[in-house]
Amino acid sequence: MAKIFTLTKLCVLFILIVGGFSSNAQSIWTGAVNSNWNTSGNWLPSAIPNSATNVIIPGNVTTYPIITGSGGIADCADITIDAGATLLVNSDGNGKLRIYGNITNNGILDITDGTLIMAGTMPQTIPGDALMDNTIRNLTIYHTGTLGSTTLGGPLNITGILDINGGSLNTGGFLTLKSTPGATAMVGEVDGMLAAINGEVTVERYLPGKRAFRLISPSTTGGTINSNWQEGGSADPGFGTHITGTGGAANGFDTTATNNASLFTHTNANATWQAVTNTTSGTLTAGTPYRLLVRGDRTVNLASNTSPATPTILRTTGTLATGDVVLTDFGPEGGDFSMIGNPYQAVVDMGAVLEDANNLNADFYYVWDPTLNTRGAYTTVTIALNSNTTPGSEANRYLQPNQAVFVQTDMSLMPTSLTFTEAHKFVFSNASPNLYREATDTPEPKIRLAMYAGGAAVEAALDGLLIRFDDAYSNQPDNKDAVKPTNQDEGVGIMNSGKILSVESRQMPTPEDVLPLVNTAYRGTAYTYKVTVNDLENVTAYLQDNYMGIATELPNNTETAYDFDVDPAVEASTAQNRFSIIFAETLGTGSTNGTGFSMYPNPVSSGTFTIQLATAGSPSVEIYNQLGQKVACNVTAQGTVINVTVPEAATGIYMVRVTNSGKTTVQKLIVK
Repeated sequence: MAKIFTLTKLCVLFILIVGGFSSNAQSIWTGAVNSNWNTSGNWLPSAIPNSATNVIIPGNVTTYPIITGSGGIADCADITIDAGATLLVNSDGNGKLRIYGNITNNGILDITDGTLIMAGTMPQTIPGDALMDNTIRNLTIYHTGTLGSTTLGGPLNITGILDINGGSLNTGGFLTLKSTPGATAMVGEVDGMLAAINGEVTVERYLPGKRAFRLISPSTTGGTINSNWQEGGSADPGFGTHITGTGGAANGFDTTATNNASLFTHTNANATWQAVTNTTSGTLTAGTPYRLLVRGDRTVNLASNTSPATPTILRTTGTLATGDVVLTDFGPEGGDFSMIGNPYQAVVDMGAVLEDANNLNADFYYVWDPTLNTRGAYTTVTIALNSNTTPGSEANRYLQPNQAVFVQTDMSLMPTSLTFTEAHKFVFSNASPNLYREATDTPEPKIRLAMYAGGAAVEAALDGLLIRFDDAYSNQPDNKDAVKPTNQDEGVGIMNSGKILSVESRQMPTPEDVLPLVNTAYRGTAYTYKVTVNDLENVTAYLQDNYMGIATELPNNTETAYDFDVDPAVEASTAQNRFSIIFAETLGTGSTNGTGFSMYPNPVSSGTFTIQLATAGSPSVEIYNQLGQKVACNVTAQGTVINVTVPEAATGIYMVRVTNSGKTTVQKLIVK
């Protein structure tokens, strides 16, 4: 019995020596078969490592492991990479390495295009310089139990998504969420009961080179405006921007000859802009919205307004906003515009945010898009369509990290509030670098009109509008219609009951409908309207140019371009009410069914033509020119035949309106 006990102790001692005094099994990579981690023949002993296996990648083999999405998740307890050895997690963006123990790396651990999952039940560390270029695409923290945590031992850059699914991440101030022309890093949902991010984080936001205002919002709290967006006054190429204001350097601003303000907050209670008065006092706070003129990085020549804008990365350092963020600062009256900022380093679904809000219009929100026009322009996002009013803008229902926008109070003097929650995050891929994502659209009867600089075929529109049709809508303005914000430059909208709208939702059009358009702030002399009509039935739309006296047909399911000029010396050419959209009944000239009439000849050259009614009655005939003016005519009716003469008919397009038995029908007559 004593001999058996002694032999057992010797066996245990041998195992401890060989296994490094660890209770875990040990696997050594051989690469005997291929580079696939999850091939058992590549390991000694011949078994795929699991969460209880200590892995060694030696430096004296020919083939090193590559973890790809097709190969599944690679698991291990401790991992040791010897000098000369390489582990690549992955070449296709989907490879995942899940570690339950410690990392010892004397070789190369490349996860720049893959995912690292830290999943131990005890504290873990990602050592400094353990990862290639100190950079990783995705990091997932997924600890179970009360002791699980991950601590950064040195600088770490994340280019993709940070997920905290359980336990805590202790940054030590070493973490940077990167932003490039291709992607911006984000943070997924953080459950405050199960997960936490402790310590400061540096967040980047890449901005393309264009001198324009941007509505922005930090996702960290800490430091001052100067220490963050102004880089503490340094001029590191590619980072920060100049911020100017009254008092110049004495108030933390960059100095110019005029010291004109370039950074503003918005007072929602009375809808006014307020210039920031100092950038070295106070704390930059996550979710606080600002209007910032971005000239480029801090190497731009401030002495010249025409100095070329450069791309730049705005950086902030502080604690990330997580958990619920409650906003109560809103305009008190129905229709008031209020500026809000995204507090999270993540895309959020504004459809869900507004649906959960109190007393805010949940159908629209308003984006300042710096890519539009010369200096930027507002575009209205229609939540239900997941699209906006301006072709060329990528704004949709998904609010980007570091972006501020406007929302609208619904009813006057009612309690108004909005709460951002972790559940509102929409993090499945990297955010678009220019603050917007690709827009989509939904089939429905509608008209889209976009305004371009003269004849532009590929450039983004200067402005645009949307008209939606459904008999469930009202023809009077209500919360299904979007009031149009004022642009710095050209604008086009729809006039209804004294309100200018960017989106009008109204009943299906009838031949009697006239939709007045409003044009503002012409800066050039040559423009193009592009009008797209979709899914309209029984009516034909026309673009009426009252100055030129031209009505241009807008065929269904087609884009129609209309070029026009303006002359600042001619008031009628720049009149805000120069254009309108009118409707006529869609009937072929040979139709004589019970709902309309036919005309012949058409076109007509003599000024005399015949109307053939579908049924006899007591008809009346009215004729209008392209200016909307009624034209005198002589009418002789007998049964279902009406002979019409227009004594002074000039060459052009006329609208013939016939009312018979309570039914009004309009058709186009061409006079040659």
